[in-house]
Amino acid sequence: MKTLPTLVLAGSLCCLAVPTLQAQQLHLPAMSPTVRLREDFSTSYIELTYARPSKRGREVFGKLVPNGEVWRTGANSSTRIRFGEDVKFGGQNVPAGTYALFTIPDPKEWTFILNKDTSQWGAYDYRPELDLLRVTAKPRTSNTALESFSLGLENLQPEAAELTLRWDKVRVSVPIVADPDARIMAQIQEAMKSDKKPYFAAAQYYYSTNKDLNQAISWLDEAIKQQPSYYGYYWKGKMLQKAERKTEAAEAARQSLALVKSEKNARTKDEYTRLNEQLLKEVGGKR
Repeated sequence: MKTLPTLVLAGSLCCLAVPTLQAQQLHLPAMSPTVRLREDFSTSYIELTYARPSKRGREVFGKLVPNGEVWRTGANSSTRIRFGEDVKFGGQNVPAGTYALFTIPDPKEWTFILNKDTSQWGAYDYRPELDLLRVTAKPRTSNTALESFSLGLENLQPEAAELTLRWDKVRVSVPIVADPDARIMAQIQEAMKSDKKPYFAAAQYYYSTNKDLNQAISWLDEAIKQQPSYYGYYWKGKMLQKAERKTEAAEAARQSLALVKSEKNARTKDEYTRLNEQLLKEVGGKR
């Protein structure tokens, strides 16, 4: 029992004693559940933290979310986006770090804002002087209404993606592009000084980014010396094909076919057999 302070009621003294009850915690469904999303991107990652409101029969844009006003881009605390490396967001440079993501909806053109203050609840204390940047994007209309607000990465590629916002029948995206080449080249240069040189990975990077093919083939030869393999010879054949050295490419494909015969995994065996036969066909070689 806990005694409450003396209360003065109608000019008289009255002492009340009431029991204090321990409140029982209730676990109720969140009206706007929090989403924490992290995806590998380029040589690092992108993280999103936001809350997902739902329509629940309401008219969203223009009513629930006013047009022409700064919106927290979700519910509850302001939405946050974190970049693990420097990127271009809508064509503008963004240093690695965490930012609040605000938007200004409009039927014709949305504005996306990256703001340096990530501690806000909603957009009530939004300060434009802390904006890192603003970019615009054209919204598109979907045929089907989405009940719950959604924010995520779409059209994800090794060095590019689209941050896409969806709710009701509105869909709007901003491109995100990374340029990790300088970092990767520095990694390769440093790794080649070690005892365990990443010959195969470095060769594939050179091949996929159209760098010095002779260097890539040389590295792949070193990898094959260490461990002859059907996939090593196959990729050597692909690189030789790209270098227009067709006779050598055909020979590499035949060496790959000879080695893949001993592969125990039937699906892998069939796949590399098909790939090498296709390569032989493309370079005009015979099996």
